[in-house]
Formats: sequence, structure tokens, C-alpha cells
Amino acid sequence: MPLARPTTQCCRAIQQHIRAPLDDVWVTDGMLAQAFERYCYVSHLARRRSSFVPGPLEGKRRLGKRKITDLHMDNGSTLPAWAIEFPVDLRRWKWQPPTARSSNETREPGLPSSDSAPDFSGILKWWHSKCRTMEEIRPTKEELEQIGKEPPAPSIALLKSLSKARSAVAASTSNALPLAFYNFIGGLQQDLKLGVLDVTVVTRAVSTFPQSLLDTATDRDVVNAAIEMFLSAVVHGIASSKVLGPTEFNGKFWNRLLLRISQLQDNNATNSLLRTTLDAVPLRRVNDAHEGFVAAVQRLVMSRSTDPGRAADIGVALRKLNMFSHKELLHKIEAAVGEDSNAFVPATRQKLRFLWLQTLAHMPHIRQNDLWDACVRLSYFDPKNPGPIGRDLSQLLIQQWSSRGYLRRQEALESRCNRDADESEKLSLAALPVNMLSMQAHSVPSTRLLLSLFAALRRFGREAELIESIESLCEARKKLPIQPFIQLAIHSRDHRIALMIHSIVKSYRIKVSCYFETQWHWTHWELYIKDIIMDRELFLGTVWEMVDLGISEDTSQKGYRELSARRKRLFADMAVWFSEASHLNDSQAKRNVEKCVVRIHKQGEELPDRVIQALASVATRELKRGERGRTARMRWMLGLLEQYKGSAQRCEVQRVLEKWRQINEELMTSRRGGMIGGPR
Repeated sequence: MPLARPTTQCCRAIQQHIRAPLDDVWVTDGMLAQAFERYCYVSHLARRRSSFVPGPLEGKRRLGKRKITDLHMDNGSTLPAWAIEFPVDLRRWKWQPPTARSSNETREPGLPSSDSAPDFSGILKWWHSKCRTMEEIRPTKEELEQIGKEPPAPSIALLKSLSKARSAVAASTSNALPLAFYNFIGGLQQDLKLGVLDVTVVTRAVSTFPQSLLDTATDRDVVNAAIEMFLSAVVHGIASSKVLGPTEFNGKFWNRLLLRISQLQDNNATNSLLRTTLDAVPLRRVNDAHEGFVAAVQRLVMSRSTDPGRAADIGVALRKLNMFSHKELLHKIEAAVGEDSNAFVPATRQKLRFLWLQTLAHMPHIRQNDLWDACVRLSYFDPKNPGPIGRDLSQLLIQQWSSRGYLRRQEALESRCNRDADESEKLSLAALPVNMLSMQAHSVPSTRLLLSLFAALRRFGREAELIESIESLCEARKKLPIQPFIQLAIHSRDHRIALMIHSIVKSYRIKVSCYFETQWHWTHWELYIKDIIMDRELFLGTVWEMVDLGISEDTSQKGYRELSARRKRLFADMAVWFSEASHLNDSQAKRNVEKCVVRIHKQGEELPDRVIQALASVATRELKRGERGRTARMRWMLGLLEQYKGSAQRCEVQRVLEKWRQINEELMTSRRGGMIGGPR
């Protein structure tokens, strides 16, 4: 892993106080800094291929050996081979014993010669002049305090360039900007990218330069173009800089920059610049720039642009926002969009509000519940509005699923759904799940997506519209796939919706490419059997119709034994549910429990204890109300008990029932003062 880059402050300090000569205009400080940084990066690569050639890519082991065996000539190390212009031929070198240096070589420059008389006055004069020189060049305390406060040379040059650029724009007589202004913009963006400018100077330029251009008497279109170019250079330069990046500027700077860009003319270039700026704002500065964000998004939503991908572009620019950290900001944007849209006719108002909802759908950190809450606050999909919602709801779901990576064929799915919606508006709501499951366009389990669809329908109370859409789709298509409708019925989590879907598809069974009953069999209805039994408004025969779907008597069928055990458990559960259904009278409960017992008996299985308890509950419930047939029901229960548990168990239960019946009669007699006997 490469070493970390030098800190921004260190780079800036070096760039401010170590300046290149003025004649070296082609090699700037930024280029030198980047070259040095690149050299450090290359020379510390962890997984590079080691080279045997001396240089930045030389292997560490090879470098150590070379340093150990380094040859010295005249007490001085030789330069590395790649730094010697004319390399020395070391093959001609011979070892010689070391010799002492001559007096001329060991003498310090400026000291008197050793051959002269031993006069120490010259040494004292030299030492005194040396100390005085050091005192003269030592900076004062005030000078030390001023170090770092004065703007560097590039920042001073920027202020001068701003003045010249303003003069050039003010002096322009045509409808085009002068060449000097274009040169200024290019240099500004390059300086920002290299990080040679100061944050304070850049902030001051953004605050004052656009207004100074507006104060000129130049044509307004030219001035607006100049301001747009200037702000674009600032944004792109900061966004691409590795030294003076977006995190170096505070929230006030970004807020002012967004407000300034929002005041420009409405065109595609300005909208693109706004999106780039929104994307460039660091996440930790967002809460300090609410006003600028609201103005920018409000401007983008209310723009006259007809680009169909406008909502997606805005959503990408705002993709870092979420409801946990930026809930207040998102609510402010929503309120501003809703308030501005009230000035338009209802059709345009709905389009503008739907554009903001699409933007939320394209933001990956916005949960679906938050999206539906926004729909409710903006009165979209309101049940009071009788219009169809299929197309809009399908688009929101597709866009949100796609932003989270749930779809792998978004464009094909969206194209097919739009084609169905263009054919008839009623087809759009059912076309989404049917097309998605038919095309296998989902990259996550379909359960999550279908549950998401039904959660949205329940939130807006539009389940009936889905049933109408399914019926229209079955009528319009020549061939119908069966699996999408089965999945819809299973994941609806509502037995009535599942029964209606089954009834609709069954009425168009001639369009189904496979045998209907073999695909939609009883195992798909286990989830809803109890709800169907407990539903007072449904016919009990519906339960047995669903249970008998797709029954196969072929014992050689794969998994027959597992399915048989599964049906036994289902019938045992059904016996308990029938005995607990309070809306059934005694004869209905007895008849259906008896059916369950017969089904279990057909499979040659013994009755589970819970089934026997259900039998006793049906036979003995509400004995006091004297409903006809109670004695027959008890005899029926005792007969089954004797058949499965033996005569001893029957006699014991019979004694308990007789005693219980006698106690009930005595209680009734004591309460009413007379003998009450029910029909037998």
C-alpha cells in the first residue's frame, strides 16, 4: 500500500516560501510538487517488480548490497550510475592506501594561511564579522509573526488577474468575450487544480468578482456568460484538485457558490454546473449550506429543460443525502417545490411534484417509506383523485429498485412497461410485476420486490386497481405466463386478493401455455387456508376447492411421501380451525371436521391428539342452547374415539360426558326452577 501523501498544509507552506525563479515559467511549483509526490509514490510501491538497475525501482535487497559494497574514491562517495553524465570506468581503478589531506584542503575558506606568521588578529576579525553577519540576517519577532500571513505570490497574481479580466470584459464591444478572459479562465482552473492559490483569496474572488462584472455596462448576455465561465472554472478546479480540494472550503463558501450559480440564466450549461457543484460539496459541509441546496434543487426542478433524465441527474447529484442526517434539508426542498408548484395549473403542478418524487426515488439512501411519506405530503396518489396511478407508481418503483441495484435489466423492463402503458393506462400496474418476473429482470429475490409493490398499494389504498389491471392484462394478451400470477397471489398476503387473482386467471385459462391445475396447486394455498376458513363472507366450499387443486394419486411421483405427510398436517390443522370458527353452526363445524377426519383416514394415518380435541370441541360446544343433533354428534365423536383409541377410552369419555351433562341440567333446573331437557 503506498505511503500517505504529504499533508495539504505542508505542501502549501513549501509552495508559498520556496518559489522558482521567474524565468522558469514552464516548470511551475505545482508541477514540481506533483513530480516529487509521484517519485515518492513510485519509490515506495509495495508490490512492484524489483529491478537490478539502480534507480527508483531498484529492489531493496539489491540496493542494500550496493550500499554495502559502495566504492569510495578520495574519501568521497561516487554518484549513482544513473546520475553520472560520463560514468567512471571502475575496472581501471586500483586500491591505494589512504593518505592524509594537505593543509590547503583542510583549511577553512577565509582563514589565514598556515605558512604566515602566527597572528591571531585575523582570526578574531573573521570571527567577529561572521557573528555580526549572523545577527544581521536573523529575522525579528515581528517578521516571524508575519510569516504565513501574507498571501503567496500566486494569490496576489490572482487578484491582479481578476482586475485585468474585469477590465477586459468591460472594454469588450462585441457580443463575444475577449481572448484575454479565456486565457484568464484557463489559468485560474489550472492554478486551482494544482493548489497554488489560497482559500481566503478564492473565497473573496467568488464573493466579489461576479458582482463586479454585473456593475459594468457590458451586454447582459456577455456578463452572464463570463460569470458562468468563472464559476465553472472555480468548481471544476476545486473538484479536480488533490491539494486544495473541496474539504478545504467551509460551508459558507459552498452556500454562497450555490446561491450565485442559482441566479444565472436557465440553460443546460447552468443546470449541469449546478449538479456538479451539488455533487462536489463534501458531506460534512451539507448541513451548513441549506439555503444554497434549496435554491439549487428548486432551480433544477423548476427548469424549463425537457431532458427525460433530469430527475436521474438530480438524484445522482444528491445521492449522498439520507433521511437520518439530512431530514430537515430534504423537507425544506420538498416544501419549496410544493409551494412553487402551486402557482401552476393542476397538470403542470403534478408534473413538477412528480419530478421531485422521481429524484427521491433515484437517491439510494432514501427508504421506500420515506418516499411514500413524501407522496402523502405532496397529495400525490391521493385516493380523492380518481385517476389511474399505474404508470407513475410503476416508474417510481422501477427507479428506486434500480438505484439500489435490485434490477439488472432496467432499460428493457422500463421499455416494455411503457409499451403496455401506451397501449392502455389500465395495463401499467399489472404489467410491472408480470414483465419483471417473466423477463427475470430482478437481481434479488422477487419476494422483496413484490412485497414492496403491495406495501405501496396498501399505503395508498389502491389494491382494487391492481385487480382491475390484472383483468385488463389477461384480456389484452394472447398468451399468459402462469408463474407471475402465482407469485402475486402468494406475496399479496391477503387471501381475498389471492382468490380474485386465481379466479381471473382461471377464467382465461385457455391463454395459459401450460396445464393450469398442475402449476397452481394446493401447496400455494397453505398460507391462506386458515384465513379463508375464518372469513365469514366466503363460501366454505372454496376451502376444499383450493385444497384439492393439483392432487396426484401417483405414488411413484417424486416427493409423494413428503407431500402426503404435508397434507396430513394440513388436514389436522383444518380440523382445529373448523372447530374454532365461531361463525359456523354446530352442524357445519361437525360436517367439515368430519371431512378432515376422512381425509386423514384415507392416508392410513392415526388421528393426532389435537384432532381428537377438535372433535370433542365440536361435539360438546354450546350444549346449553339445545341445538338439534347434539346427541348424534356426541355419538359420532365417541364412535371415532373407539375406532382410533379403543373401547376403554370411549367408556371413560362417555362417563365424563354423562356426568357433565347431568351437572349442566341440574344447574339449569336450579336457575329456572324447572326441568329443561334439550331435544335428543
